[in-house]
Amino acid sequence: MIAPIDFIREKYIEPNKITQDAICDALQLGKKTVSELYQKKRGFTIHTAKKFGLFFGLKPEFILMKQVEYDLFLDKEEYQFIKPYLEMSTEEKKLSLAKWILATINNSISDQRLHYDFKDLDTIFQEVNTNMQYQYAITTIFKEVNYEDIVKYCELWNIKKANLRKLYQFYLTQYNAKVIAQYEWLLEEF
Repeated sequence: MIAPIDFIREKYIEPNKITQDAICDALQLGKKTVSELYQKKRGFTIHTAKKFGLFFGLKPEFILMKQVEYDLFLDKEEYQFIKPYLEMSTEEKKLSLAKWILATINNSISDQRLHYDFKDLDTIFQEVNTNMQYQYAITTIFKEVNYEDIVKYCELWNIKKANLRKLYQFYLTQYNAKVIAQYEWLLEEF
């Protein structure tokens, strides 16, 4: 990656044999400023980009963009601690929805030691575990949890439709339950 001053030097300054002193005089810049630009100890500011731009017939935006590209090229900081907003937002939505579903399931369980948690929810949906310990949660999911919340949960947590269908079929057969139109429509393709 070429520094913006090197680009200007190669394209305009050297072919025209313009000295640093001439640039200082024409642009009313201090010798230290121009020297530090040449040595890459400083980059272009808005003011120096405007002055060089006017002098060489370049847009200041072009010079500043070159400076930004060059600075980004030199910057090796990774910032690994920063999560992209969409990823963070999705994680928050996933947890919020899981909490909401768990709150609905656990609402009628007075003994907190028997409350279901994130791991239980994951086991139910990812492994399609219908063991006795999960049957109350499965029943509550289809009886009391909003259908849209379950569909959104499955989308956000990448739950296969086949898993949801197995859980729904278990609910229907185990409890001789009435069909739920929304699930029938969603799962009729299988």
